[in-house]
Amino acid sequence: MRWLGGIVLMVAVAATACRQPPEPKQYEVRGQILSFDPQRNEVVVDHEDIEGFMPAMVMPYKVQDPSLLEGKKPGDMVTATLVVEEVNAYLTTLTTTGHEPIRTPAAGPLITDADILKDGDLVPDHALVDQSDKPLPMQSLRGHRVALTFMYSRCPLPDFCPLMDKHFASVQEQIKASSDLADVRLVSVTIDPAFDTPAVLARHAKTLGADPARWHFATGQADDVLAFAKRFGVIAEPGATAVELVHNLRTAIIDSQGRLVKAYSGNMWSPAELVADLKATPPPTR
Repeated sequence: MRWLGGIVLMVAVAATACRQPPEPKQYEVRGQILSFDPQRNEVVVDHEDIEGFMPAMVMPYKVQDPSLLEGKKPGDMVTATLVVEEVNAYLTTLTTTGHEPIRTPAAGPLITDADILKDGDLVPDHALVDQSDKPLPMQSLRGHRVALTFMYSRCPLPDFCPLMDKHFASVQEQIKASSDLADVRLVSVTIDPAFDTPAVLARHAKTLGADPARWHFATGQADDVLAFAKRFGVIAEPGATAVELVHNLRTAIIDSQGRLVKAYSGNMWSPAELVADLKATPPPTR
């Protein structure tokens, strides 16, 4: 099975067009416990495909009730109920069905709370460049409120990166039309830097009608890009084809001082919500 360590789940359902939260969705999970952390109410499961939601992978899950972890051991085969809300996902049941030797040792470290930026944290600089191949340190965006998301140009799943592109295109039009949002900048960071060179991103930006004065597309060396993505809880790995990446989605709002204000998980947010949160973020002082 594939490894995708992260505390943020992919949310592969359509985004809503209003601020009313959608009804939570439930999925059946079948897999094997690799480890668990009662202090964090978290269990790491090497699971099969979750039909209609995500492919097989290794993923940490929060449990709604800490008692679900009582008596559990690494190697236990389990079935569970995964509830996915707008910005949260957690297990409401966790039933042991057997026990087997662990089939897939952890292939890499999990993203932990220590890795991920918290609200109010200063967003660090990494060696990113934009679609014009010019340096794009986050520090260069100080004095601007920023909406930042992650994508890649070849993404084949319409509810993932193409939806992020579509949402940002809509946000771009709304900020163009709002004088009180004139300082806002949009940043789309690729998680496929080997393919998404500045030239590729420049063509991609053109197809989206991106205004280079407002909307930046960022890439760079793989280590730099993926280390930056990890700070937001984003991680990607090769998928079933040369084009596909298995990844999660995160979109963030950063204030004019370069500090994280808020981060959305998955794709269940609308452009109207993002614009409202940008408006609620204090504008830069002149």
